[in-house]
Amino acid sequence: MGRPRIVDAAVPRARLVEQLAARDDAHLVTVTAPAGYGKTTAVALWEGTDPRPFAWVRVDHLDEDPAHLLLHLATAVAAVRPVDSAVLGYLRGPGRDPLTHLLPALSAALDAAGPLVLVVDDAHHLNADDAVAALHAVIDAAPAHTTVVVVGRHQLRLEIVRRRLVEDVVEIDASVLRFCDEEAATLLVSVSGIDRRAPAVAAVVERCEGWPAGVMLAAMALRDGGSVDSLVGRRGPLAEYLVEEVLDLTDPATATFLLDSSVLERFTAAQLDVVLARDDCAQMLDALADAGNPFLVVLDQHGVWFRYHRLFADVLRQRMRTRAPNRFRELAIRAAEMMERDGDIDGALQLALAAGDEPRAADLVGRDAVRLGFDGRAGVLARRVALLEPRIFTEYPDAALARAWLGVTTGDAEAIHRSLMQARQADRGEPLADGTPSVDVAAALVGSLIGVGGIDEVLHCADVVRAAGDSLVNPWWGAATVMKGAAESMRGQTPQARLLLESALPVTDDLPGFQAAALAHLALLDLAAGDDAGAIERSDAARTLVDKYDLGDVVPMVVVYAVSAVMAARTGDVSAAHESVKVTERLLDRLGRLAARTALLGHGLLAWTAAVVGDRELLATHLDAAERARRREPGAIALSARVDRVRAMAAGNAHPLTAAELRLLPLLATHLSLQQIADELVIGRETAKSQATSVYRKLGVSTRGAAVEEARRIGLLSG
Repeated sequence: MGRPRIVDAAVPRARLVEQLAARDDAHLVTVTAPAGYGKTTAVALWEGTDPRPFAWVRVDHLDEDPAHLLLHLATAVAAVRPVDSAVLGYLRGPGRDPLTHLLPALSAALDAAGPLVLVVDDAHHLNADDAVAALHAVIDAAPAHTTVVVVGRHQLRLEIVRRRLVEDVVEIDASVLRFCDEEAATLLVSVSGIDRRAPAVAAVVERCEGWPAGVMLAAMALRDGGSVDSLVGRRGPLAEYLVEEVLDLTDPATATFLLDSSVLERFTAAQLDVVLARDDCAQMLDALADAGNPFLVVLDQHGVWFRYHRLFADVLRQRMRTRAPNRFRELAIRAAEMMERDGDIDGALQLALAAGDEPRAADLVGRDAVRLGFDGRAGVLARRVALLEPRIFTEYPDAALARAWLGVTTGDAEAIHRSLMQARQADRGEPLADGTPSVDVAAALVGSLIGVGGIDEVLHCADVVRAAGDSLVNPWWGAATVMKGAAESMRGQTPQARLLLESALPVTDDLPGFQAAALAHLALLDLAAGDDAGAIERSDAARTLVDKYDLGDVVPMVVVYAVSAVMAARTGDVSAAHESVKVTERLLDRLGRLAARTALLGHGLLAWTAAVVGDRELLATHLDAAERARRREPGAIALSARVDRVRAMAAGNAHPLTAAELRLLPLLATHLSLQQIADELVIGRETAKSQATSVYRKLGVSTRGAAVEEARRIGLLSG
């Protein structure tokens, strides 16, 4: 009885109070939300701003008797306004019908009391039909100057729809009571005393999702030295509150549904029917939604996708694991199977791990590892690998090989070596989840990229993979063919290299990283054959792929960015050349000593770029690095020869051409007239003539033909 005490740390909530007091002519105000949403506090804050007296009734089990309920209401009114003692005596009298005798007496008392607000708190305790009917009758019979406020965890049958139509009701639910982020942070800081900028503040605000009691309990726990992670532990304050105030007070059928369905982070009714082996999940969700339960969160405008409040879901899952571990495992495995069928691999992986189904978890991580690494989703692969316990890598080859592929994309030699060793030790002689016929073939595919033993090992490993079947039956035939073609190109076996690389292009559409590498190697072959236009087209196509799939952090893409740097330099786009040089240098740094042939290729091409743009410091840096790399890779004859040509080119190119002159130089090798060259470059004829004269001077020649010949000799033009 009487106004409840508001905690000192209560957050001022002006907008909420404005909504409660928006219409003082409303006959009924309902404040409905689950435990901990500050229903009573909200009304108490309203009372502090309203000139009318508030008569408070806190419903208890005795009020299931309609006569006691009406007396309770009258007594509350008498606490704030004079009520004739005869009326109270009459209401206490035995044997009188509540609706025909007692209700008129209470209505008269309300009429005599004048304007007031009658608050019926904890109204959800009214379960008896005749008690609810009595409250309904009180609201209908109350005079116009009386506002009845019904506060409870669920909506009573008070003809709310009819009252909406005549605009006679104000409805406040959990969506209105929920704290905004600013309110949550204010309460948290004021109670806990921690710095507002502390990471714990943002973490609690996010996890509580506006639940006022959750914020308060978290604040008290942090004040007493608790950690954010301990808040929802089995004995954490939030877990205890949710169990005692929500779950234990829910009817058994609904509680079972809540516990079982919590196995899924997000769900539809159809998914729950499959996982729980039920056919009424839509009805159960509708019932929860209709009850205004904010612990059920609707995720889309059509009401198809749902999840539970994160803290509530954590508590439900903890309770399942503790009290029904076998049931939890059964449902989690069934849910993982469903998600795997639906293509939600990340969701399936989380559930498989939660169920302790390690074989399935290893398969799920391994099935897309190669593609994730080479189609711009290496971050997804890294996240999946990080979820696995170290022991899983030693027991399941799929998991170990997935980590090896992550090492390939990041240039982590130690992870590659350790993972391949574990995969071989765990080999059971069975095909792998991604369709690879054996661990040996999978390890050979990795070997074709890293080639620790040099180009000969690359060729051997690529042949092992290709021997497992053509592209119709072997998912990695195209990838291995790219690696073999690249190795043949490095050895100077141009016809074989071109044939291999071009045959791989049509079957690597789903492996954009490998396709980009094939295009870049073909661009180099085109360049060597004097097909500048073809080289530019292939290089641009390769760069488009790596940019589209965001492969700038994938170490094997050294060839793509290095070729792009050379092409940009040769066409006079010096700024683009420097941009590609920076990316290539970063990838080469991450490569380290992992693959000498890749290092020799990258440093050689960057030295070529530096020679073309006349950057002596850059040239010296990469020539020195290329020399060190070729001592480790003697089989890369063509790469070695390129380094020698670049060194000779640098020695004979004492006066580097400008960007404009580099753009003009390839056109001198055509049959275009000087005027046509000027038109092509969108410059004046005199400008074109001046640039051509400068080219002749710098190359030490006096004619156009001699300039072209000298440019080819020193590597500025293809042969």
